[in-house]
Amino acid sequence: MTRKHHFLVSYILNDQPQSTEVESEAETLSIDQARFHIAALHTAEKPADITDVQVTRILHPKVPSSTPGHYQQP
Repeated sequence: MTRKHHFLVSYILNDQPQSTEVESEAETLSIDQARFHIAALHTAEKPADITDVQVTRILHPKVPSSTPGHYQQP
């Protein structure tokens, strides 16, 4: 079974900071790969409008349904 690696990709789109999580089988994610992923998310935008792309590896990905009880709605 292949282990999935998680990355936080931060970027600026039309002067607004944004971020997304990317899951990959590769141990690294290059800026160009991240830019390709962002462009696929924002197909209506020009690729030139995506700037300041940064990639950070997430060492401990969030486990679904692991939000502490005091943060959950009753």
